[in-house]
Amino acid sequence: MYDNVFSLEQQLGRIRHRGDGRVQKVRREPEAEECADLVRWARRTTIAGIRVGDFLTHIPNEGKRGKKARADFHRLGGQPGYPDYLLDVARCGYYGLRIEAKAPTGGRITEDQRKWEVRLSGQGYLFAYCYSAEEMKGLIADYLKGHIEGPDSGGTAA
Repeated sequence: MYDNVFSLEQQLGRIRHRGDGRVQKVRREPEAEECADLVRWARRTTIAGIRVGDFLTHIPNEGKRGKKARADFHRLGGQPGYPDYLLDVARCGYYGLRIEAKAPTGGRITEDQRKWEVRLSGQGYLFAYCYSAEEMKGLIADYLKGHIEGPDSGGTAA
Protein backbone atom coordinates (compact mmCIF):
# COMPACT_ATOMS: atom_id res chain seq x y z
CA MET A 1 0.00 0.00 0.00
CA TYR A 2 2.72 2.48 0.93
CA ASP A 3 4.64 1.68 -2.24
CA ASN A 4 1.69 2.98 -4.26
CA VAL A 5 1.60 6.24 -2.28
CA PHE A 6 5.33 6.70 -2.80
CA SER A 7 4.98 5.96 -6.51
CA LEU A 8 2.06 8.37 -6.83
CA GLU A 9 4.00 11.16 -5.14
CA GLN A 10 6.94 10.45 -7.46
CA GLN A 11 4.67 10.68 -10.48
CA LEU A 12 3.29 13.99 -9.27
CA GLY A 13 6.84 15.31 -9.07
CA ARG A 14 6.83 16.06 -5.35
CA ILE A 15 9.84 13.92 -4.50
CA ARG A 16 12.96 12.77 -6.27
CA HIS A 17 15.84 10.39 -5.65
CA ARG A 18 19.15 11.96 -4.80
CA GLY A 19 22.41 10.51 -6.06
CA ASP A 20 23.17 8.97 -2.68
CA GLY A 21 19.94 6.93 -2.72
CA ARG A 22 18.03 9.18 -0.33
CA VAL A 23 14.72 10.80 -1.24
CA GLN A 24 14.34 14.58 -1.35
CA LYS A 25 11.16 16.62 -1.45
CA VAL A 26 11.05 18.88 -4.52
CA ARG A 27 10.43 22.53 -3.78
CA ARG A 28 7.52 23.94 -5.77
CA GLU A 29 8.13 27.16 -7.62
CA PRO A 30 4.63 28.47 -8.37
CA GLU A 31 5.90 31.68 -10.00
CA ALA A 32 8.07 29.68 -12.43
CA GLU A 33 5.15 27.37 -13.23
CA GLU A 34 2.89 30.35 -13.99
CA CYS A 35 5.58 31.95 -16.15
CA ALA A 36 6.18 28.73 -18.11
CA ASP A 37 2.43 28.61 -18.79
CA LEU A 38 2.56 32.20 -20.07
CA VAL A 39 5.46 31.42 -22.42
CA ARG A 40 3.74 28.32 -23.85
CA TRP A 41 0.65 30.44 -24.52
CA ALA A 42 2.69 33.30 -26.03
CA ARG A 43 4.48 31.02 -28.49
CA ARG A 44 1.21 29.83 -30.03
CA THR A 45 -0.91 32.98 -29.76
CA THR A 46 -1.44 35.77 -32.30
CA ILE A 47 -3.38 38.89 -31.28
CA ALA A 48 -4.07 41.85 -33.56
CA GLY A 49 -1.54 40.52 -36.07
CA ILE A 50 1.22 40.16 -33.46
CA ARG A 51 2.58 36.73 -32.58
CA VAL A 52 3.03 37.31 -28.87
CA GLY A 53 6.00 34.95 -28.50
CA ASP A 54 7.98 36.90 -31.10
CA PHE A 55 7.93 40.04 -28.93
CA LEU A 56 7.80 38.69 -25.37
CA THR A 57 11.18 38.43 -23.65
CA HIS A 58 12.06 37.13 -20.20
CA ILE A 59 14.76 38.85 -18.17
CA PRO A 60 16.54 36.23 -16.00
CA ASN A 61 16.73 38.46 -12.97
CA GLU A 62 15.44 36.11 -10.27
CA GLY A 63 16.89 33.26 -8.34
CA LYS A 64 19.64 32.66 -5.87
CA ARG A 65 23.16 33.14 -7.14
CA GLY A 66 26.54 32.19 -5.81
CA LYS A 67 29.14 34.88 -5.12
CA LYS A 68 30.73 34.74 -8.59
CA ALA A 69 27.41 34.58 -10.46
CA ARG A 70 26.12 37.54 -8.44
CA ALA A 71 29.28 39.54 -9.22
CA ASP A 72 29.02 38.66 -12.93
CA PHE A 73 25.34 39.62 -12.96
CA HIS A 74 26.15 43.12 -11.68
CA ARG A 75 29.34 43.47 -13.75
CA LEU A 76 27.39 42.71 -16.93
CA GLY A 77 24.67 45.27 -16.16
CA GLY A 78 22.04 43.26 -14.32
CA GLN A 79 19.99 45.29 -11.90
CA PRO A 80 17.81 43.98 -9.09
CA GLY A 81 14.09 44.51 -9.42
CA TYR A 82 13.97 44.87 -13.20
CA PRO A 83 10.67 43.41 -14.52
CA ASP A 84 10.49 39.76 -15.53
CA TYR A 85 8.84 40.22 -18.95
CA LEU A 86 9.13 42.77 -21.73
CA LEU A 87 6.62 43.04 -24.54
CA ASP A 88 8.23 45.41 -27.02
CA VAL A 89 5.14 46.46 -28.95
CA ALA A 90 3.89 50.05 -28.83
CA ARG A 91 0.16 50.27 -28.05
CA CYS A 92 -2.34 52.47 -26.27
CA GLY A 93 0.07 55.40 -26.05
CA TYR A 94 2.82 53.31 -24.42
CA TYR A 95 6.21 52.35 -25.84
CA GLY A 96 5.86 48.80 -24.51
CA LEU A 97 4.63 46.63 -21.66
CA ARG A 98 6.68 45.56 -18.64
CA ILE A 99 5.39 42.78 -16.39
CA GLU A 100 6.68 41.80 -12.97
CA ALA A 101 5.45 38.26 -12.29
CA LYS A 102 4.71 37.42 -8.67
CA ALA A 103 3.90 34.10 -7.02
CA PRO A 104 0.13 33.52 -6.83
CA THR A 105 0.29 33.51 -3.04
CA GLY A 106 2.82 35.32 -0.91
CA GLY A 107 4.50 37.18 -3.76
CA ARG A 108 5.70 40.46 -2.30
CA ILE A 109 6.85 43.54 -4.17
CA THR A 110 10.36 44.70 -3.33
CA GLU A 111 11.61 48.26 -3.04
CA ASP A 112 13.82 47.73 -6.14
CA GLN A 113 10.74 46.63 -8.12
CA ARG A 114 8.84 49.75 -7.00
CA LYS A 115 11.76 51.91 -8.19
CA TRP A 116 11.66 50.27 -11.63
CA GLU A 117 7.88 50.74 -11.76
CA VAL A 118 8.34 54.50 -11.25
CA ARG A 119 11.29 54.75 -13.68
CA LEU A 120 9.68 52.81 -16.52
CA SER A 121 6.22 54.33 -16.10
CA GLY A 122 7.86 57.74 -16.24
CA GLN A 123 9.44 56.82 -19.58
CA GLY A 124 6.18 55.81 -21.25
CA TYR A 125 6.02 52.08 -20.52
CA LEU A 126 2.99 50.32 -19.09
CA PHE A 127 4.15 48.52 -15.94
CA ALA A 128 2.11 45.85 -14.14
CA TYR A 129 2.42 43.34 -11.32
CA CYS A 130 0.67 40.06 -12.16
CA TYR A 131 -0.02 37.13 -9.85
CA SER A 132 -0.96 34.39 -12.34
CA ALA A 133 -0.48 33.28 -15.92
CA GLU A 134 -4.14 34.05 -16.61
CA GLU A 135 -3.70 37.61 -15.36
CA MET A 136 -0.61 38.09 -17.56
CA LYS A 137 -2.38 36.63 -20.61
CA GLY A 138 -5.41 38.87 -20.08
CA LEU A 139 -3.25 41.96 -19.69
CA ILE A 140 -1.25 41.18 -22.84
CA ALA A 141 -4.42 40.48 -24.83
CA ASP A 142 -6.07 43.72 -23.67
CA TYR A 143 -2.87 45.67 -24.36
CA LEU A 144 -2.43 44.31 -27.89
CA LYS A 145 -6.11 44.83 -28.72
CA GLY A 146 -5.85 48.46 -27.58
CA HIS A 147 -8.20 48.01 -24.63
CA ILE A 148 -5.87 49.71 -22.14
CA GLU A 149 -6.29 53.38 -21.32
CA GLY A 150 -3.21 55.37 -22.30
CA PRO A 151 -1.02 57.50 -20.04
CA ASP A 152 -2.38 60.79 -18.73
CA SER A 153 0.89 62.60 -19.46
CA GLY A 154 -0.25 64.12 -22.74
CA GLY A 155 0.46 61.17 -25.01
CA THR A 156 4.17 61.60 -25.72
CA ALA A 157 4.61 57.84 -26.06
CA ALA A 158 4.12 56.04 -29.38
